Amino acid sequence: MEDIKKANATQEAAEGKAENKANVTDSDTPQGAYTHKFQKPYTYEDKTYTELVFDFEKLIGDDLVAIENEMTAVGEFALTPEISTAYLYRLAAKAAGVGSDVIANLPIRDFGKIKNVARDFLVSLGL
Repeated sequence: MEDIKKANATQEAAEGKAENKANVTDSDTPQGAYTHKFQKPYTYEDKTYTELVFDFEKLIGDDLVAIENEMTAVGEFALTPEISTAYLYRLAAKAAGVGSDVIANLPIRDFGKIKNVARDFLVSLGL
C-alpha cells in the first residue's frame, strides 16, 4: 500500500512539474529583461546575431557614469537621458553586454524598437 502511495505522489509531483513548464509565459521573465529577435540575422564585424537579450536590471550606477563618460569623450551630452538617442542606445548596449557600435549600426527598425525599450526602462525608474 505504501508503494502505491509513493508511486502516486511521484506521479502527481511529475505532473505538477510538467504543468509548471507548460504554463511559463512572458510574464515569468525578469522585470526589465527584453529579448529582441531579428527578423533576419544581423551581422556586424563578422559576428552574426539572431537575437540580443537586454537585462536592464543587471546595470549598476557605475554603468550610467560610464555612458556619460563615453559620450563626453566624443563631445556628446545628454541633458535628459530618457530622450537622448545617443544615451539610450549606449544604455541598451550595456544591458546586452555588447559594444555600443553594435547597437548604433542596427537597421533603423531594430534600433528604434531597442531604443524605445531602453527609454521605457529609464522612465519606469523615474530617472
